[in-house]
Amino acid sequence: MYPLAEDEQLLWSGRPQRFPRRFADYHGYVVVTLVFVALVVLSSLAAVKFDVELAVVGVWMGFFSMALVQTSERNRQRKLLLGVLTYLVTDRRLVFVADRPGGVEFRWVWLPDLGEPRVRDHGDGTGTVGFRGHSWGRLRYQKFWAQSSLTTMVPELIAIEGPEHVAELITRNAPRSPAVGSTCGTE
Repeated sequence: MYPLAEDEQLLWSGRPQRFPRRFADYHGYVVVTLVFVALVVLSSLAAVKFDVELAVVGVWMGFFSMALVQTSERNRQRKLLLGVLTYLVTDRRLVFVADRPGGVEFRWVWLPDLGEPRVRDHGDGTGTVGFRGHSWGRLRYQKFWAQSSLTTMVPELIAIEGPEHVAELITRNAPRSPAVGSTCGTE
């Protein structure tokens, strides 16, 4: 199935050129580690001062391990997703196409719903076009979903060639794009 409507015009298409490493991919590790250290210190203090069993530290170790596995799994899924992802910029929408062995998945966002594009240059001829603000805004957009890798991703074009040109296309077409339907669709 072709993901564009009959009268929709394709302006640009591309794929991620590489997997860029960034702090956003590792902040989960930092948070989990800091929380774990704080809980071990508090558990140790409680064990010494209030005669609490040291087995509590073992329980915290289990929670730490689960959080660490969840963070690493999310990063693994993101890396796999970037390997099968294609971006399409049309005169109306930003379409994400994931061509996986189990089938093709389409997600899109209407251009007027994206906001102002921001370009981050990676210094190797590629860059990322993002539309998000602070972390709370990303969580609100994701609505704390945890189904598909595409569901939990925020709209951004990662490690593409010519990011300034793509951002300009989006900015130019967003006001003219008819905003009909929901902000994100699936097929």
